[in-house]
Amino acid sequence: MPLSSKTSYQPITEIEFSGLHLIEASAGTGKTYTLSSLMVRIFLERYLPKQVIATTFTRAAAAELKTRIRLRVQHIYSVLNASLGFTEQEVIQRAEQEADPLLQHILKQFAPRMGYAAERLKLVLDQLDELFVGTLDSFSQKLLREFAFESGKIEAAAITDDAKRYTRQLIHDVLRAWINAQPQAIIDGLYNIGALKQIDAFVDVVEQALNFSSAQFDPYVAPQLNVEHFYAQLRQAQSIQLDDLLAYTARDGEFYGFINGTSFRNDAFHTLFCRDLPQLLQALEQPDLSIFEAYLGSAREAAYKFLEKYHQNKIFKKCSVAISDGFYQHPAVLALVEVLQCLKDHEQQFTQLHHHLKAYLCHEVKNRLPEVLQEKGETTFSQQIRTLSEALKGEQGQRFAQYVQSRYPLILVDEFQDTNQDQDDMLASIWRHPQRYQNGCMIMVGDRKQAIYGFRGGDMLTFLNAHQDIMRKQGRNYKLVNNHRSVRPLVEVVDALFQRQPDFGEQVLYDSIEAGQRAHPALIDQGQHNPAPLRWLMLEDKNREAEQVSWKIRALLNQAHRGELYLDEPDQQRGLISDDIAVISKNHKGLDDVQARLEYLGIKVNRPSRCSVFDHALAHDVAAFLTAILHPYDEAKVKRALLGRMIGLDLSTLQQLQQQASGLSQYMTQFDAVREIWMHQGFLPAWQHALAVFQVWQNLVKIQRRDNERAVVNVRHLGELLTQHSERYAGAQNLYHWYLKQLTSPSEREWELERKLSSDAGVQLMTIHQSKGLEFKVVFLLGADKPFREQSTGLNFSELTVPDPETGALQQRRLVSIADKARLTERAQQQHSDRAKAEQNRLWYVALTRASHRVYAVMQDAQAKSQDALAYWKHQGEAFFHPYSMDEPCEPQCPPALHRAAQQQTYRLYAQPVPSQRFYPRGKTSFSYLAQHLKPSLLYADTLALTQVPEQQADDERDLNVSFNTTTQLPLEWIKQHFPKGPQAGNFLHEIFEHIDLKKPDEWPIELRRRFKNDYSTLWEQLYRQYTEAYPEHNGEDGLLFQWLTEWLMHVATTPLHQGFQLNQLEAGQYLSECPFYLALSDRVLAMRRIQQLFAEYDIHMPDFLDAHAARYLNGSIDLMYFDGQHFHIADYKSNYLGSDQQDYSAQAIQHNMTQSSYWLQAALYLVALHRYLKVKLQHYQIEQHLGGATYLYLRGMTGAAHQGYFYWKPDNEFILRLDAILGYFVEDKMDKKSDKSE
Repeated sequence: MPLSSKTSYQPITEIEFSGLHLIEASAGTGKTYTLSSLMVRIFLERYLPKQVIATTFTRAAAAELKTRIRLRVQHIYSVLNASLGFTEQEVIQRAEQEADPLLQHILKQFAPRMGYAAERLKLVLDQLDELFVGTLDSFSQKLLREFAFESGKIEAAAITDDAKRYTRQLIHDVLRAWINAQPQAIIDGLYNIGALKQIDAFVDVVEQALNFSSAQFDPYVAPQLNVEHFYAQLRQAQSIQLDDLLAYTARDGEFYGFINGTSFRNDAFHTLFCRDLPQLLQALEQPDLSIFEAYLGSAREAAYKFLEKYHQNKIFKKCSVAISDGFYQHPAVLALVEVLQCLKDHEQQFTQLHHHLKAYLCHEVKNRLPEVLQEKGETTFSQQIRTLSEALKGEQGQRFAQYVQSRYPLILVDEFQDTNQDQDDMLASIWRHPQRYQNGCMIMVGDRKQAIYGFRGGDMLTFLNAHQDIMRKQGRNYKLVNNHRSVRPLVEVVDALFQRQPDFGEQVLYDSIEAGQRAHPALIDQGQHNPAPLRWLMLEDKNREAEQVSWKIRALLNQAHRGELYLDEPDQQRGLISDDIAVISKNHKGLDDVQARLEYLGIKVNRPSRCSVFDHALAHDVAAFLTAILHPYDEAKVKRALLGRMIGLDLSTLQQLQQQASGLSQYMTQFDAVREIWMHQGFLPAWQHALAVFQVWQNLVKIQRRDNERAVVNVRHLGELLTQHSERYAGAQNLYHWYLKQLTSPSEREWELERKLSSDAGVQLMTIHQSKGLEFKVVFLLGADKPFREQSTGLNFSELTVPDPETGALQQRRLVSIADKARLTERAQQQHSDRAKAEQNRLWYVALTRASHRVYAVMQDAQAKSQDALAYWKHQGEAFFHPYSMDEPCEPQCPPALHRAAQQQTYRLYAQPVPSQRFYPRGKTSFSYLAQHLKPSLLYADTLALTQVPEQQADDERDLNVSFNTTTQLPLEWIKQHFPKGPQAGNFLHEIFEHIDLKKPDEWPIELRRRFKNDYSTLWEQLYRQYTEAYPEHNGEDGLLFQWLTEWLMHVATTPLHQGFQLNQLEAGQYLSECPFYLALSDRVLAMRRIQQLFAEYDIHMPDFLDAHAARYLNGSIDLMYFDGQHFHIADYKSNYLGSDQQDYSAQAIQHNMTQSSYWLQAALYLVALHRYLKVKLQHYQIEQHLGGATYLYLRGMTGAAHQGYFYWKPDNEFILRLDAILGYFVEDKMDKKSDKSE
């Protein structure tokens, strides 16, 4: 197939949604607009949202793209909907008048079917949430989760947020094992040359190699070190007598005048023999290879230079052969040369061994990392991509790929130039397979000129190979060449600059760009429109770059204050402000200097934070706060929390407090209350309660400080992080220790970086990488001709020619090697250098295309000799002249600060009336959830269910040691007292009563054994262990234990309840066990205060509740709903442990516990549910005739006797009806609203 393809410049209208398509969008050419427009066509013409995938490089870009797609669909839908009444000819006429190419295309195409198009887009809007827009990493995670069976990767793995920790640990383990396997002499040599360092010295090279894990890694063979030979040479060096050469080496020596001064300047020859060589010979006498230590580095270099000149015969000049031969053939010199050559060879070998060690670490970490992650049940995004790529290989992998392509026939890949080899292999396996690429559609969007993420694994070679693959498969090529970001003069001058050298390197050629149609407000500078938008600021002193930039920024702001520099916007003339200016640099050092200068001048600075929230001083105050909560009676820990900023006591206040009689008791009590909430309810309720009780928000801002907003935002941020991780680290201590660990090792993980403040404003400072995709009015480029120096030199990236696995044609693949110049070929080194310089050129292309109105390029090479950065284009051939370019003079001194006079402005306020009705999500709640709204003083009552998700049958039960008698009069039977406590035991009893037939006690032991064996083996082990310890005389026989359990069930079944009714009287069809329900609530805030008042009217004392806003459905499960022949009742089993005496389960004690645990509310809600159920299911239902009451069965206290172990409650029918009205009906609310509208 030919590799050439006709290029189109109108992808919005010309693209067809099948096969392969590559859109190359230069900077500022409306890429997002194009993508959102294409999405509208895709939805209209071919696929629904759930069939489409859109990926981009970052989560922020994905969020923006999804928003733009929705807005574009909504706009087109509104136009189509408004055109429904037009004739076909009128629609076509309107299309001719449209400037929007998408709208023009759609109106023409669907003129005969406007109704269909409008309905189709309405359907798309309804389903738009099903469109996946995310990163390739999140997409791979989605595929592995959605197609777990087809991919064969069924094991669930969580994405780790600390991948570097595993890398560091593996480096540590591999390095330690390697060192242990080496002789001591090898370790001494490596240590002395500085090769054995901390783990951090190896992390960068290993992680860089991991980023290119799919590239071929060139193995590095370890050199063969002969240490014994070296030691032999050391012994020979001891016989060398340098004094025998004084005639040649001493300044007054007979032959010293013949020493070549060019080879040995400044008496270097004399210094060598009088200082350097004696030091080396003395060091050679040490057995620990200290000769290679760093302090002898200059001496070794001088010796090696002498060795080089010796072999070149350049030690002497203009002397007789006899004199030179006398030196060259001198026994001391011959021995010295031999020793120095051996020293040099072994130093090189140790250096090579160091390179081998780095290669070995890269190889071992790459191989072991997947195993370590799998053992931990975790993975990384890059490892996940590799897992997916491997799953797509082979015959089974192709079937998996077919499943994916049939499910998602169209994929749109944004920022395609930044995909790494693993990502491209995955995409190619699914959508670019040679036999299936026509079955779907793959649209790749990117700009090879903006491929600047080589340090993350992005590789231009990957893009070039993918481009060839697309062209071989009859793919279409499109280009966007109209720059809509910048004003026309800036577009033209930048285009002229890049045209001077369109070859950026690595087959990246610059295409001419034209200005787009977007209207820009002109930048008026002293009456001129956009004068000289490209300005070269030539420094007189390169060390004053930050100073000149800050002065120039102040000068611009002064101009704006004087009204000489402003943006001519349609409705006003807006002066240039600091927010319009950006300073962009390759590195952070330049930004640090500019920031310091600007802040000194009082100019606001806005810089993306790279600081961890755990680095802030408040993070340590939060740690002290948490410590005091967990240790509320430790005086020292409480004092530290009180002195922190969250509570804000000063030392004198604390001392006065301690002199009072109560001392710290009030604070200790409050901390203890918070701890109780944390233990029983979880972290979030405790944290919110603590913030309110200690008035943390007020304390943070009670003193005026510049960082008040930062303090508030960071505390909120830390609270969110603790809440999120509380779901992962169960238990207060685990969460606490996790937090302390973060304090000791803050990182730059995205979720822990400090968040942007609402007050962030001013001159924006960022690196070129951070600025990609952004736009600024005025841009300063630091170091615009600074010589290029590669930051990381640990690896060398060259190319390898290999046959293509599909076609057999030769193609270039990446070869990664350890950067050892002594071993690498010149060609490999040149390829690496060319790759680095090409990426450097692309980086500066990105930098120069960020501005919309003006660019200041800061230069420092007055001789115009630089060929790096922007000088790569500016210094090509003749001097660069253009009407829209000029040299900007430096500021001779710091301009004085001018401040615009304060002007009283009248602002038009736009406000809407406060709504009388507020709407909340239609969430669901339950009695157990409502218990979360209990006030802290009552939380001991019943909070165990709050930590259980999903809810279980015994979640609302809590065991208390509350007794009304101090002496035991009638103790509980052993089985009831020692049966295990907690939710698991309660769930067991619930299931037993759910499944047994109360009229067939002979079957109960079988059901008990089956439940213990199949579902509750741990519970059985606990009970059996107590039984054998209490009754060793039974020799472990469990028959008696099951007999007691059966008797306990019999007590429950035969206890006389209301009017003497017993549960064993129930016949089949007269009861329902574990009857689930969903109780609809009104579409309003759940009126907990009205419910409180209702209970109070009927003399039922309920604990205070807080408001609950989000409930629209109440769900639950009634343990037993039964008909006794006259009324319908409910029963609720409670396994709560109230004490060891029967009196602890009297009616009075049970009522007290029901009050503590809010079971009155539970019973009332369940009776309302029963009332609504009977209204639907029972013909001629009358509440007075059919509705009974609620029986709460406290199982441990039931003995078969009346009035023992249970309480029966039959509220008034009016109570049930009023509570039913308060809860309301969602459907009726909607009907009322509709009727109101109709009236």
